[in-house]
Amino acid sequence: HERQQIAYILNNGQPLPPVSVRYGGIGIRFLYKGVLGFTYTNVLEEGSIREAIERAVKFAASGLKAVGGKTELSNENVVSAYWLTHERKKFEDVSHDDLKLLAEDYDGIIKQESLIKERSITVSGQLTTKFFVNSEKTIIRSRVSRYSVTAILTGYAEGNTAQRYLQFGGSGGLEVLDSLGVRESMEDEVKAMKAILTDSHSIEPGTYNVVVGPEISGIMAHESVGHALEADRVIGREGAQGGESYVKPGREKIRVGSDEMNVSDDPTIPNSYGYFMFDDEGVRARKKQLVVRGEVNELLHNRETASVYGISSNGSSRASSFDVEPIIRMSNTFVEPGDMSFDEMIKEAKSGIYIKSFMEWNIDDIRMNQRYVGYEAYEINGGELGKPVKGVILETTTPDLWSKLVGRGRELSFNAATCGKGDPEQGVPVWTGGPHMLFNGLYLRRR
Repeated sequence: HERQQIAYILNNGQPLPPVSVRYGGIGIRFLYKGVLGFTYTNVLEEGSIREAIERAVKFAASGLKAVGGKTELSNENVVSAYWLTHERKKFEDVSHDDLKLLAEDYDGIIKQESLIKERSITVSGQLTTKFFVNSEKTIIRSRVSRYSVTAILTGYAEGNTAQRYLQFGGSGGLEVLDSLGVRESMEDEVKAMKAILTDSHSIEPGTYNVVVGPEISGIMAHESVGHALEADRVIGREGAQGGESYVKPGREKIRVGSDEMNVSDDPTIPNSYGYFMFDDEGVRARKKQLVVRGEVNELLHNRETASVYGISSNGSSRASSFDVEPIIRMSNTFVEPGDMSFDEMIKEAKSGIYIKSFMEWNIDDIRMNQRYVGYEAYEINGGELGKPVKGVILETTTPDLWSKLVGRGRELSFNAATCGKGDPEQGVPVWTGGPHMLFNGLYLRRR
């Protein structure tokens, strides 16, 4: 498993030293009398590899009595495959100058607004190559290039402060950034920050009809659904490392929300940031319908948890690097689109709040109690958008939130993110997404 990365950074228009990183090694998983073990080395010589294996097997043997040796893996198809992302210009041919031109273009858009006092832009590319083989004779080679843009904007005006973190990303060649509409989004964000700083007011705490934008739909789906339906959390495997879940073993098929709630995870979306065709256990990836009409439909599985449930893995095992074990991860998690237009939602809400984007969020370790702080938000009066509002806070629980979902927009859009999980923590690229959504009767307060 090898990864190469290049990046160009502008901090308030001034370039920082360009980044160029290359590292890799071999990760080895094994079963020893029902104990699942893992080891790794970045010294690709036979002696080093043998030593790593022998040391890890001894450790597994010493822990046999403590853990009981009960781990099994699901039976999966033997596969031979090579998959890759399409690149109009190969990663090896992309230079720091290519990234510099993009960074300067984005920075030029932002610096036109004098109220934005601090800005940082990073444009980066990453190439991941893997060779996977197991003792069942599956052999998979892959080559995946990804590009991303991150920006941190801080604005000040009349005693008000606003800060925005942006992330864009996709898989493929450098041209994927054009398809993500980064320039247009930067222009919109500059206008929004000015309005927040100069023309926004606080709301009165109370119960409102609420329309949320796709950015918020996506983070809600990722945090309160995707993480909760990772099977290792459900059975307790991740309890000390990443938390547990409100879903409990033997009671998986529970109702989480209204019939309008439909949430999926799909790593096979072309050019997506979380794109892959085979997971890191050699299992072919597929779309997972996590929640259908408000009820849990399936969990995210690897071969270990699939064996516990007596089913096949649905290809959800990922490792961020050679030196960490593959664990159950999301890819592109999103709310399925519905049949309403945005204008219809605003009219249906009549009086309420439209929260387009978020400033921050947090959620407890069983994915139940959660909090979203709005960034760009507006009043809804008489079925029409009104003045911008600031510091809107939604505090709720998973069943309270999703049971009040009454409408979903037709248009589906995604945002790039880096999902963290595990100990040591692994950050993997994902998309969060969804349409606009309409909720009836959510309690909001102000910051």
